Amino acid sequence: MKIARFSSIFVCLLFLYSNIGWADSPITINTEVDKTIATTGDIITFSIILTHELDVILTTPDFNAISEFKIIEKITSKPRETKNGLIEQRYSAKLLADLVGTYDIVPIRVPFKIKEKSTKNYIPGEVLSQKITIEVASVLRLQGEPTDIKDIKGIVAIDRNWVPFFYWGLNIFLLILVLYLLWKYRKEKHQGPAKGVSVLPSHEIAFGELDTLKKKRLLENGNAREHFFELSEILRRYLSKRYHFPALDWTTEEITQYFKNQEKIEIASQTEANRILRKSDLIKFAKVQALPETDEIESVRIFIETTRENLNLGLYSN
Repeated sequence: MKIARFSSIFVCLLFLYSNIGWADSPITINTEVDKTIATTGDIITFSIILTHELDVILTTPDFNAISEFKIIEKITSKPRETKNGLIEQRYSAKLLADLVGTYDIVPIRVPFKIKEKSTKNYIPGEVLSQKITIEVASVLRLQGEPTDIKDIKGIVAIDRNWVPFFYWGLNIFLLILVLYLLWKYRKEKHQGPAKGVSVLPSHEIAFGELDTLKKKRLLENGNAREHFFELSEILRRYLSKRYHFPALDWTTEEITQYFKNQEKIEIASQTEANRILRKSDLIKFAKVQALPETDEIESVRIFIETTRENLNLGLYSN
């Protein structure tokens, strides 16, 4: 499948409190689509790839700006480190092509923040994806114009024969009967066990994941970055299920800001969650060294234990 790829290396920085600029761009943006010509019913994958330095904090692109297609799924891939020591982040949206025509996907704004080196303050900026043109064609037109269509003959009178209708009706009745019996059998088979099925609460799932991570001994084997990647994911998944917000898709700064406006979690717990996430970011992206005794598995376990649902102790028990 031919892939249309468009690249841009410009950055539009919106400075609020500083007049300092950078000689080299701290972020690059690439726009990618897996097909520029589609047929009705096809799924088109539209992607925005951002490559940036460690001091850049990204905001998830607003794919809702795409009005020409129906968005059926949004995907945020895990960031990865490039050979040049930069971080590559991919955001994708799966689009449904349902109407014939030629459509332009307009540029999408991607806001970000970058730390100014002298003051350590974060300066806002944004980049724009490139416009992409996609043509949606009819399946029938792609197959070519029909050449074997001929005029129909005149109406010929025939005697009505009810025998075929009788057999067709009997076959339909038997088919309906078989489908009904099959449905009833499957319902009775699964109805009993389904009543006893229980869904594990979010804190028990997280405890199991922490136990699995500990058994891997990644930190003891020198794989600190991989260890803290998994530990951060476990904590973020718990926060998402416990407090109902997309912690897996948000940056640490966005999670910190979210906590400031919430009363669901105590200040001490907020501080501890922010500390663990920031430490994980330093080891994941800034390559800070980590020894086995600096592990945070038990800290995460204590945090989950003190904030889990159905807790009968503490000010915020529920």
